[in-house]
Amino acid sequence: MSDILPHEWVEIHAGTRPEAPAVISGDAVLTYDDLNRRASEHAGRLLAAGAGPEAFVPLRATPTFDTVVAMIGTARLGGVIAPYGPHRLEGESPVGPETYAVVPTSGSTGRPRGVLLTRRNVASAVEASQRRLENDAVDRWLLTLPLFHVGGLSIVWRSLTAGGSIELHPLFEAGAAAMALRNGPVTMASLVPTMLQRILDADPGPYHGLKAVLLGGAPADASLVERALDVGMPVLQTYGMTETCSQIATVEPGAARESLGTTGPPLDGLTVEIVDGEIVVDGPAVSPGYLGRPPREGPYLTGDLGRFDSSGRLIVEGRRDGMIISGGENIHPAAIEAVIEEHAAITRAVVVGVPDEDWGEAVVAVVEAQSSAGGAIRDSIARRLARHEIPKRWIFTDHVALLPNGKPDRRAARTTALETLGISTGNL
Repeated sequence: MSDILPHEWVEIHAGTRPEAPAVISGDAVLTYDDLNRRASEHAGRLLAAGAGPEAFVPLRATPTFDTVVAMIGTARLGGVIAPYGPHRLEGESPVGPETYAVVPTSGSTGRPRGVLLTRRNVASAVEASQRRLENDAVDRWLLTLPLFHVGGLSIVWRSLTAGGSIELHPLFEAGAAAMALRNGPVTMASLVPTMLQRILDADPGPYHGLKAVLLGGAPADASLVERALDVGMPVLQTYGMTETCSQIATVEPGAARESLGTTGPPLDGLTVEIVDGEIVVDGPAVSPGYLGRPPREGPYLTGDLGRFDSSGRLIVEGRRDGMIISGGENIHPAAIEAVIEEHAAITRAVVVGVPDEDWGEAVVAVVEAQSSAGGAIRDSIARRLARHEIPKRWIFTDHVALLPNGKPDRRAARTTALETLGISTGNL
C-alpha cells in the first residue's frame, strides 16, 4: 500500500506538472503549482498563529479554492483537518499523531459526530478506490457534494492523488451539472440519486465521454439507473460511510447492468461480512473511532442490513436502527421507499414509523409528489407492497427536507409525520 498522502502528491505533481489544472471553478483555474504554493503559505500562517503538528484545525468547508488550499496546507503542517458545515464539531479532544482528519458524520440520526480518519485510513481508501475506478491524471471529477462530508472530501483526495482535476460547483444546479457531464471535459462524478434524477430531467442526454458516475448516499431505483445507462451515463452504484473513509463496495466499471440492485463487490483491502443480517467491515480504511470517545475495537458494525448475491456483490437492505416493527413484522423503510419512488408522480419519499396503540408502530409515508391525486397514487403503490408494508397514513407535501449531503432528513420527516398526525414530539 502506498503511504504517500494527498497533500504530498500535490507537491509531487507541482514538481512534475506545475501548469496542470488541480481545481477549476467557473473560469478560474488553480494549477498544481498554485495549489502547492498557496498551501505552503497557508501552513506558514497557521504556524505563525501558534498551530503545529497534531493541531486540531477547524475549517468552515465552503466549496471554494480557499477551502481546498486550507485542507492541503493544514495537512502539510501536520495539523488535523477538521472540516465543518452548518454544525461545528464540539470539543478539541486529543486525536493522536496518526490522525489526518476529523470528519462529521452525515447527521441523519442526530447531531453529527466527528469520525477520526488516520493517515493509513486515507491512504488505503484512496488507493482501493483508484484500483476499482482507475481514475488518473487525465480525469476531471465533478464535485457538487459538500466538502464537510466524506463524499465530497474524498473526491479531493482521490483526484489530487491521481494528478487529475476537480471541477468545483459551489451549488448544485441540475442544468449546469448536466452541461458539465454532457459536454466535457468532466469524465467522472459522484452523485446522490436525487441529483441524478434532476440532471436527467434537465437534460435527458445522450451523454458521451464519461468514465464513471458514482451513485450513493441513498437507495436508488433500478429504473433510474437504467434510465441513465440508456443515455450513455456509466452509473456505478456505491456504498460507503464516513467511518470507512467513504467507499466499502462499488460496482465494477463495465458491469453496471448486470449489477442492478447491488452496490458491487467490496473494495480490495476490506473484509465485509454479514453477521446476523448486519454488514460488518474491517480493514485499513476503517476509522479507529470518534472524537472524544474511547477507541473502537474490532470490526466495524455499520448498522446497515445487507446480504451478498451469488456473485459476491453486496446488496444493502436498509438501516437496522431504521427498521419499523409493526404488528410483529420487521419492515425495512428503504424497500418501501424504492417502490413508492418508482411511481411517475413521486419525486421523493421517506417512510417512518410512528407510535400506534394497535400495531406498536405504524408505517407512515411522507411523500413529495408532482400530483394531488393522492388516492390514485396510494392505490397504485399498495398493489405492489406486502400487506404489512402498506403505509397506514400518507402525508403529501411540496418538499421533503434534505440534509446538506442530499440524503433525506429522516428526523425531519418523522417530526412532520408526528406533527401532522397530532402525536406529541416531546420525547423525540
